[in-house]
Amino acid sequence: MSDPPAAKRRRPGDVGLIVVALVAVVAGVLCYALKGREAFFAVLGDDLTLLLTIAPKVIAGVLLAGLLTVLLPQDKVARWMGARSGLRGLTLAGFAGALLPGGPMMAFPLAVALRGAGADIGTTTAFLSGWALLSLNRTLVWEMSFFSHEFVLLRYMLSLAVPLLLGLAARLLFARRAALADSRGEGE
Repeated sequence: MSDPPAAKRRRPGDVGLIVVALVAVVAGVLCYALKGREAFFAVLGDDLTLLLTIAPKVIAGVLLAGLLTVLLPQDKVARWMGARSGLRGLTLAGFAGALLPGGPMMAFPLAVALRGAGADIGTTTAFLSGWALLSLNRTLVWEMSFFSHEFVLLRYMLSLAVPLLLGLAARLLFARRAALADSRGEGE
């Protein structure tokens, strides 16, 4: 049995990094050319301060993901959130995402850890969608502070099925992609 995709080694530079780096360089050149040296160095100083603030959180998140991948019981994660977990796994993942407090520094490392421990693409999608759309922490603290309770309840109720639907769609698309890859392999 092969390792789950999340367990495979990542390349240090990928297309996403290259695109972001190119856009950052272009933005830096434009800032320097259009706003001058002072504005460029002011922004650069602010960005370095932000980097120093965020870097420890990113490092902790990456370490958390790696450690949880090893610590989570793979047989249980695969049973409860794997490809054969059905709607129960998608519902559990969406619910877990909704209950997860914290921001991306908590959600993404945990999603990577779940994936590495045996959660399939569908439950990982449902987990992140539940966190993004249904976070109780964000809903209670932020949304209810700015919007009427009726609006928040309506938005929340309309969003309840979305993690489940996205999880199902991810499973279907991944299964179709795998079937196409298998059929191409048989023809060679």
